[in-house]
Amino acid sequence: EPNNLEGRIYKDWKIIDQLPHEARLVKYGLDFGYTNDPTSIVAIYFYNGGYILDEITFEKGLTNKNIVDILKIHSKSLIIADSAEPKSIDEIRGYGVSIMGATKGPGSILQGIQYVQSQRISGTKRSVNIIKEYYNYFWMADREGKVLNEPDHAYSHSMDAIRYAFTAIRGTEKTHREREVIHKKRQYKFLRMA
Repeated sequence: EPNNLEGRIYKDWKIIDQLPHEARLVKYGLDFGYTNDPTSIVAIYFYNGGYILDEITFEKGLTNKNIVDILKIHSKSLIIADSAEPKSIDEIRGYGVSIMGATKGPGSILQGIQYVQSQRISGTKRSVNIIKEYYNYFWMADREGKVLNEPDHAYSHSMDAIRYAFTAIRGTEKTHREREVIHKKRQYKFLRMA
């Protein structure tokens, strides 16, 4: 059973036939590639308390202008890209695309993976590269076979794009929760004064 393989990073994702009409687009994730690695663009939708992943592209040899052309057809939301490529992000933004770099820092990869895994995730059946990477995305192991706390890069392209998008989703949720707490405090203060 693929979902129970030791060392797999993500588990228990569902594959669905198609994107429900009522699903709401929330973000795009973008992992840059060119010669050796593919560029991966993933759309993230919210539906019925969970998230649905839909593959937009997974292709080698794309220039920034090619990426812009793809995004202009599909993008109706903010794109969160690998912040290790600020020049590419600036160039794409120059074409009028709403794009920003993912927030990174010490421990951000593991925190991002943990956050994605804590969500209810589905992927569309047509997202063949997301599905392939999902089943092959493993933690690295040392020579003795001990699992390390570092993902193997071989099948990480869509997985990184997904993680980048979820860093922004997580930040938005945190901001909404903080606003809600402030609002409740103001209501409480107002009621005490009345």
